[in-house]
Amino acid sequence: MSNNHYKVLGVNANEDTETIKIAFKRLASKYHPDKNHNNSEYTELFYKIKNAYEEIMEYKNNG
Repeated sequence: MSNNHYKVLGVNANEDTETIKIAFKRLASKYHPDKNHNNSEYTELFYKIKNAYEEIMEYKNNG
């Protein structure tokens, strides 16, 4: 598991899944493409956030 995924979400690797989920929701809401029309940087960042969250949760759930 890349530490970069945790950095993207602004959490530590030892955080519980609920804390990670809260961080994801906060960032996803801020950078979601529906809220930031025509901002390609935010759209790209949103997908990095989404990917990081999915990778972390898969790792945490499947150990």
